[in-house]
Amino acid sequence: MTTTTTATRLGPATTRVLRDDLKRITGRALSEVRITPARYDRSTVYCAMALDRQGREVPLPGMQRAVVGAVRRCFPDADWSRAQDYDVVTGILRQHVVRLPACLEGDDL
Repeated sequence: MTTTTTATRLGPATTRVLRDDLKRITGRALSEVRITPARYDRSTVYCAMALDRQGREVPLPGMQRAVVGAVRRCFPDADWSRAQDYDVVTGILRQHVVRLPACLEGDDL
C-alpha cells in the first residue's frame, strides 16, 4: 500500500481568502478540513470534518455544504471521488490516506 499522494498548493492570497471564508462560515479558526465523498441513493454527497487550531473537531451543523463548496471551488481539478485533506494554514490539499497500524505492516501476518 502506498502512502504517498499528490499535493496541490494554493497561492498565498487564495490561501488567506479561503482561510477567512472558512472562519466566516464556521466562526472559528481552522487548521484542517477533510472532505469525504459518500454515495446516497444514486448521487454523491460530500461530508466535511473540520479541526480547530487545537486539533478539536468543530461541529458543522448546517455548514457542511458551505464548507465543502468553499474548498472544492478552490481545487476544481482535484480527484473528488476520493477523500481529501485540506491544510488551512499551508493551503495544501492532498488525498487522505489511511495508514495501517505498525502492528499490521510487514510479512509476519
